[in-house]
Amino acid sequence: MNPGVTSKEAILQACRKIAAEQGLPAISMRGVTKECGIALGTLYNYYSDKDELLIATVESIWKDIFHRGGICEASYPFPDYVRYLFDCAKRGASKYPNFLTAHSIAIAKSRKGEAKSTMERYFSHMKAGMQSVLQADARVNPAAFSPAFTQSDLVDFVLDNILLLLVKEAGDCTALAELVRRAIYR
Repeated sequence: MNPGVTSKEAILQACRKIAAEQGLPAISMRGVTKECGIALGTLYNYYSDKDELLIATVESIWKDIFHRGGICEASYPFPDYVRYLFDCAKRGASKYPNFLTAHSIAIAKSRKGEAKSTMERYFSHMKAGMQSVLQADARVNPAAFSPAFTQSDLVDFVLDNILLLLVKEAGDCTALAELVRRAIYR
């Protein structure tokens, strides 16, 4: 046993490794304890069951995918930030194969609501970042928006389309970024 591996982050790091190498469904309480070199009871001190561990792992993977080095969001023009997010997600999809589809399947029905809430919380965080970049972009034409098409509507549209492009395994998001550029700039 490895009594030094008792932090949540060390456990989540082992979970991310398993997810990257074998997929999210391969995560099990015993497999994680083996990877960490800890007793099963030690893992239960941190996570009450596999579903709680999987939910924490999913959130940890989302963070790993999108928090890659401290970029200053406000320094990006909005269409370039769209590309940045897509590229982060694409790298993440390559590092964690089938993650986008597997995380909803891997969690038992009793915890699916909690898993969905975790994902929605993370998407809300991403939307807030996009909103911040959009508002800081001096080139944005204020007349591009109206009560029928708000900045929030654009952010929702962009995130939905980034996810759709990822599911379709698109090579890039050039068309999306260009559409955004034409819609918001003078």
